[in-house]
Amino acid sequence: MERIKTINMDKLHFMKMFLAMGEMTQQTQQEKVAYKERIIFATEGIIKPEDWDNLTIDEREVRLDLLTKQI
Repeated sequence: MERIKTINMDKLHFMKMFLAMGEMTQQTQQEKVAYKERIIFATEGIIKPEDWDNLTIDEREVRLDLLTKQI
């Protein structure tokens, strides 16, 4: 059980590392949100909400930021 917890934490650490690298690039808000979406929703255990495509770019960014702060 402890090994599974360690593996999951490693995946979250990698996700955060890739998000940090993405912050170093100059991007428009839309490109920034698209990058965060690709990284976060590719991480095992994180599921994109059904209404995600109906949200504004601003609301997506707020939710992605809240998610990364909670992890």
